[in-house]
Amino acid sequence: MEVLVLVWVLCAVLVAATSQKPSIAVDEAGTLYINSTKKVVVNGVDVEVNGINVEAAFAFLFDATPGLWWSAPEQFVISTAADYASSVSAADLDGDGDMDVLSTSPFDDKIAWYRNNGDGTFSAQIIISTAADNVYSVYAVDLDGDGDFDVLSASLYDDKIAWYRNNDDGTFSAQIVISTAADHARSVYAADLDGDGDPDVLSASVNDNKIAWYRNNGDGTFSAQIVISTAANGAHSVYAADLDGDGDLDVLSASMDDDKIAWYRNNGDGTFSTQIIISTAADSARSVYAADLDGDGDLDVLSASSNDNKIAWYRNNGDGTFSTQIAISTAADGAFSVYAADLDGDGDLDVLSASLNDDKIAWYRNNGGGTFSTENVVSTTAHGARWVYAADLNGDGHLDVLSASRDDDKIAWYRNDGQWNWKTRFNSP
Repeated sequence: MEVLVLVWVLCAVLVAATSQKPSIAVDEAGTLYINSTKKVVVNGVDVEVNGINVEAAFAFLFDATPGLWWSAPEQFVISTAADYASSVSAADLDGDGDMDVLSTSPFDDKIAWYRNNGDGTFSAQIIISTAADNVYSVYAVDLDGDGDFDVLSASLYDDKIAWYRNNDDGTFSAQIVISTAADHARSVYAADLDGDGDPDVLSASVNDNKIAWYRNNGDGTFSAQIVISTAANGAHSVYAADLDGDGDLDVLSASMDDDKIAWYRNNGDGTFSTQIIISTAADSARSVYAADLDGDGDLDVLSASSNDNKIAWYRNNGDGTFSTQIAISTAADGAFSVYAADLDGDGDLDVLSASLNDDKIAWYRNNGGGTFSTENVVSTTAHGARWVYAADLNGDGHLDVLSASRDDDKIAWYRNDGQWNWKTRFNSP
């Protein structure tokens, strides 16, 4: 009935410009007739009404107006024991084949994880450490090459980048300090920056405007801090991706005090270029990410900026230069985090955001070619939303959404039922 009503509404629009008065009928075989002469097969491909392709018309209507079919999923609370929750991530920490959840919470200095029970439920909070003073961000990666995921943290008040060795049984070592030279450490990430096969560590620190890295020696120890740049004023986020297509990983930063999205070219020998500015139009830039958004084979850049409520992207021109800022949305009040994932299963990367002031987790459907839908609200019950992430948490093949929200101390997830695409929802091919 839902499909029939939608077909009738669309067809009424399609025939409005003609002299024929629309009529609708269904025969015993289930074939829908418009004006008694034009056949419409809702589950077919080549469907026309008065010479107009109905499938294409539906696609235009629903892609342009997702509110016609989108409904927000239920929020499933994993924990409310993360005091002023600041970040969330997912990785298979216990090696059982499903994705567990990691969180940081600065008011209780806590790095914690939640065991995935394999059925969409999670254990109570399991504390990894409380030795990271005002811990802000977390990342999971195999740092010691033993095949399991270790945990990295960045903490503000002790200027610390640290890691926690996975003992391969769901327990972790005590804190292992990599550096205390990241003044007000805000962000941590890992990537093989020197091409030796093991992941090195990256940090962004606010008070010294610093983007830095730490060389993995291959035995669980790291070099002293190696400064990439001190030109990221109020450095808030760091990421790594091959932006120039030369086979090594470059570095990206977002800095809030100069509204800057920038990158640093990897010279292939563990050194980096000076800062290359992509944009200064991200007012209080909070988050940066890279993904191929337009499907041309190179990695574009995403940003979230809180003072202008903006989720935006920058097209990679394929030669190490980028387009001017392309706004996806300015409806994310206090935009704080951005992520990309194929949420609707159509083969291109959609965009996710978390925004602080409106308690909102939202996504923007990639329509292909670098255009996006208007905002689809996932939730407005993540109070003080600060972080968003995507992972298949229930093993059904669809990427679910995770959030961390500070004002309710909450780590939560939102089930992707495989119908985040209107074609799936309406059983269209």
